[in-house]
Amino acid sequence: MHKFMAVILILFSQNLFAEHKLRPIQILQLDWSSQIVLSHVYGELLSRHGFSIEYLKKNSDSQWFLLSTGKADLQVEVWEGTMAKRFDDLVQRELIIDAGSHKALTREEWWYPAYVKEQCPGLPDWRALNDCASIFAETIGGPGVYFTGPWEKPDRARIRALQLNFNVVELKNSDVLRQKLIEYTSQKRPLLIFNWSPNWVESVFEGEFVEFPAYEAACETDRNWGFNKKLVWDCGNPKNGWLKKAVSKELAETQPCALALIESVSLNNKHISDAAKLVDIDHLSPDMAAQQWIRLNQTTVDNWLSKVNCLSEH
Repeated sequence: MHKFMAVILILFSQNLFAEHKLRPIQILQLDWSSQIVLSHVYGELLSRHGFSIEYLKKNSDSQWFLLSTGKADLQVEVWEGTMAKRFDDLVQRELIIDAGSHKALTREEWWYPAYVKEQCPGLPDWRALNDCASIFAETIGGPGVYFTGPWEKPDRARIRALQLNFNVVELKNSDVLRQKLIEYTSQKRPLLIFNWSPNWVESVFEGEFVEFPAYEAACETDRNWGFNKKLVWDCGNPKNGWLKKAVSKELAETQPCALALIESVSLNNKHISDAAKLVDIDHLSPDMAAQQWIRLNQTTVDNWLSKVNCLSEH
């Protein structure tokens, strides 16, 4: 009887494990272009190793709950500039897995097309902005205009602290921001706009980020730090931020070879900017963009696939 029960328990455990292995890997498809395309790239590579894939279309705010509760398994683009606090907290609490950094380095800052430098030769030094504010103005005699999107950035605080003659115009979303960029560059109009790297922009346009005083953590809290002794945020945003992959604990525990494959795939800035371009400029669907991206990077993809063999586990 005891032997019979032991056999039943073993079979039950094996079936339970098999169900875990057969459960599709849930890949988060969030709300920016490179992340969407590269989610499909990761999905294709995992599929080639025998894993079943599902895509979850969600907004960025929901990713942490879904990953930490096992309702999603993979987020392929975690940005330090906007996501580090939540990501680090959940990793430290052992609710999600840090699946490693990409080769890409990130930056989020004020940006202008290269042709603007002809009209404001002091750029990229931030101190040139007030001398050239009039070329960025939308009305005669008005302040310069800086276009951004609905993201929590300290732009207004920076303008006050650095005493810049500029106003912030917040656009609805990244699509409207892209339209503004294309409109102004097609007419070679002076433009200051929020941009980030890696992004499709660097695959299409030449341009530069404004160089504000270098960021230090004290800039956010210490009034005695930096240019302005009365106000904080008299600096730029951090440079050379990391870009990571986040994985659920359940995936790491039940499908370790999938985790190994995810860890082995590391993207550089060009990989990511080209992925965004395929959707934002070339207007391919996410799946078609992923297939095209794989074709353009076939040698690199083959190298990634050769490092891990999960097929023997299925």
